[in-house]
Formats: sequence, C-alpha cells, structure tokens
Amino acid sequence: MLNIAIILESAAREHPARDALVFEGQRIGYGELERRAGRVAANLAAAGIGRGDHVALACLNRPEFVIAYYGILKTGATVVTVSALLKAREIAFQLADSDAVALIAYGGEVGGLGTEVRKAAALTPTCRHVWFIEGGSGDRDFGELLGGEGTVVAADTDEHDTAVILYTSGTTGSPKGAELTHANIMMNVVAIARERTVATDRPVSLVALPLFHVFAQTCLMHTGLYMGAALVLMQRFSAREAIDLIVAEQITSFSGVPTMFRAMLDDPGLTEDDVAAVRRVVKATGSGGSSLAPELQKRFAERFGVPMIDGYGCTETSPVACFLHEGATYRPGSCGQAAFGVQLRVVDGDGRVLAPGEVGELCVKGHCVMKGYYKRPDDTARAIRDGWYHTGDLARIDEDGYVFIVGRLKELIIRGGFNVYPAEVEAVLMTHPAVGMAAVLGVPHETHGEEIMAVVSPRQGMSLDPDELRDWARNEMAAYKYPRLIEVREHLPLGPTGKVQKRDLIPARQQGPGTWQ
Repeated sequence: MLNIAIILESAAREHPARDALVFEGQRIGYGELERRAGRVAANLAAAGIGRGDHVALACLNRPEFVIAYYGILKTGATVVTVSALLKAREIAFQLADSDAVALIAYGGEVGGLGTEVRKAAALTPTCRHVWFIEGGSGDRDFGELLGGEGTVVAADTDEHDTAVILYTSGTTGSPKGAELTHANIMMNVVAIARERTVATDRPVSLVALPLFHVFAQTCLMHTGLYMGAALVLMQRFSAREAIDLIVAEQITSFSGVPTMFRAMLDDPGLTEDDVAAVRRVVKATGSGGSSLAPELQKRFAERFGVPMIDGYGCTETSPVACFLHEGATYRPGSCGQAAFGVQLRVVDGDGRVLAPGEVGELCVKGHCVMKGYYKRPDDTARAIRDGWYHTGDLARIDEDGYVFIVGRLKELIIRGGFNVYPAEVEAVLMTHPAVGMAAVLGVPHETHGEEIMAVVSPRQGMSLDPDELRDWARNEMAAYKYPRLIEVREHLPLGPTGKVQKRDLIPARQQGPGTWQ
C-alpha cells in the first residue's frame, strides 16, 4: 500500500515547527500544514468523498492549493488539477471528462479564474460539491473544509491507484487526462531527491512555476516537502519579485522554465547588489519545461555564479525522465542522462532502435511512465507500446547516454529533402547578442516542400533587423538550415509554463512581415 500523502505526514513528524509554506507574509509550519490538510480530509470524508472519487482543484500558487491537494489525497481520492489559465468551457470539459464529483477552486479575480470557474461549475451538474477559496456571497467557502477538530491520516491506497490526473495541452485534439499513480510520483520524487546533495542548513525553494503543472507538483511541491524545505510561493511570476524574494527569504534553490531565467537576466532594475546577493544564497537552479539554449544556460550561470541543471520530461513521465546527474560533466545542449530507474532509447518510424548519435523519437520506460490516459484506451495503446512511452520528441543519445532534444516529431521541417530540427536552429539564433527568444517553424514552399521561418524577439533594450539577422544566420548554419524568413516581434506568445506557443504564431506564417532570399 502507498499513499503519497505520507510525504507530508512524515515531514510533519520530523520537524513540525519548521516553515513549510511562505506566502505574502504568511508562514505555515509543517505541523500546521499537516493539521489543515487533515481537517480538509475529514470534512471531505464527511461529505461522502473517498477512495475512487475524483476531486478537481483549480487554484493559483497559494497555501490553499497545497492544503487541499494533500487533503484530497488523504481521503484516498484522486486529485484532478485544472489550469488556472483556462476559460469556462475548457474547465467544464475537464470536470466532466474526469468525472469529478467535487471542486475546490480559487474564487477571487486574480487572473479572472473565479469568474471562469463559476461558469464552468454551472455547466457541470455532475460536480456535486464546489468550495471556493476567497469566494463571494453565496459561495460555499473553503473555510468549511477547515472547520472542526477531527483529523485523519492517509487512507490506504494501492501504489497503482491514480493519485492525480493532469490534462495535456490538447494541441492535436481534445486534452487527455494523464493518470499518474502514487508509485509514479513517489519514485520520481526519490529519483530527484537522491541527486540533491548541495549542503545547506535551511533548504528554501522558490515556487514560481504554476502548481497545477506536473513540473511544479512533483519537482517542487512533493520533492520539497519530502526534503523538509520551506516553499516560498509566488502567485504569479515576476522577475523583479523573484529576485527580491530570493534575497529576502535566502532562497537556496530555484527551478523554472527558460523564459523565467531570461527575464531575470534582462530585468531592467537588476543591480550589481542584487547579483551579489543572489550569488551568496542560491546554491542550485534547475530548468525544464522547454528546450534550454546553451547560451542562456551559460549566461545565467556566469552572471549569478550558480550551476544550472537542465532536465527533460513530460506530463506522461511524472515528469522527470532524465537530467544532469550530480557530479556529471555538462555537455552543451544536453538535458543529461536517464534518471534513476528509467530507460531511454531512440527509434525510427518503424520502431527500430537507432545507434548512438542518430536522431529519432525518444521513448521512455520505467517507474515514471503514466498509468494511461483516463477513459482513453486507444490513445493509451498508441502512446505506450511494450511498456515504452513514445514521447513525440525527436532526440539523439550519444555513446555515454547523454540526451539531446532536437525538436518535436510533428515540428520536424523537411526542406528540399533535408531534415531540419527547430530546436537546433533556435539554439544557434539564441547565440546572437541581440536575440532574446526565438521560435522556428516550417512554412509551405512551392519547390522545397517547406521553408524555414524564425520569429524572434530582441533582448531588453536592443533591436533586431530581420535582414541583418538572416545574413548572420547564413554564416552560422548550413545552407539548408538557416531561416530565410524572419519576423521580429516585441514579445512571443507564452503558455502557462513559459513555453512559446508556436500554434499562435501560425498566422504570422501567412502574413509576414519578412523577406525571402
């Protein structure tokens, strides 16, 4: 039997008075966090919710997210985390598709979530109970779940029971709910924690990534509590606020997506005193969620004097599949080697395993691979074959097991018969001194089949000329690789975890501006 709620229960026994959560002036110790989660569990159980039920959670990075999450787990029920960026129709789809019988949601208006959740709940009669955090008149208040004196310990659940359902982005159709088991998550936590040997008397982690996403849930929330860290929550990421919190709270570790690190480097208010303060306290940083350009990794490490570990994973792999291990030699462009207990391989379109250095689809096997997609056996069978999860990402693995992600299988550009990998071109563009962000796309071409287009944004205080950048790229890349069409935008569209939303750039393919040569 295994219930990952024991992560919190064990930490509360070991150091009840230690800070667990820090948020906008609030400080909640491990003992108090466990007590509140226990109260939520007791009241959910009184409402008839328990093992086998699904409870949705739609909340920003606030203490209530963590309290509710562990309270749901304690009952033996499954948590369904809902993105705080969705609209009512999208939220309603996930509530209905996941068979959620209850919903705990932020009811305030930061980001407009409260309005959208109320509309979604009205569209989903099968969701029988709805409690609001910072709700309004007429709402059932989350405080109801914190009332009373009783508490409960984690219910007995099987290690293969579903702990959480997280919905994929749905870029190729309706979102699918990935089922992660208690074993999936616990083993991922162990695989991460066994690598964290940076000495510190007071581990303090900045949680700026959204907790509704698997990266933050597993790598920051669960792993942080497992290690007895204080989690400093940011409701919304701001480079300036992140720097201030790092200094004020003496943050020892910080994980994020590449856009967060870039924003911190380019913050116009960054002073040398800030840089010196960060260098004194931060012991490690980690990047994930999207490709990390070697140039950005180098810039950040040199500026702030802190090593940055890049990793790879996805929702369906709990998420960590590989990362740079403690003491391993960094190889530019690599996201490290297979995590503890995980196997990796690269295959071609026929499923043939490729030799080191050859590019193909990255496949993952081991404890991290999800149980499946909820109520979608056909999609599950297509994604997981003979125990291997097919990621849809193109990669190569060198002779020492280092993984290099080169792009998405569906984003592969074939120009005149040559394969062009967007991530490779983006990494080169990022070495230009004026390029802040870059996204590379394939566009239809009459004779070549596809042509290469880059949409770029400049670094803070700098400007870019498309023609000059194209001429520069021509000298840096093979003739079939460099982008012939370049569009400059002040900002690129980002998703909830900081990834560039390439599908939102599709109209730019048809409209320009830019010139062909």
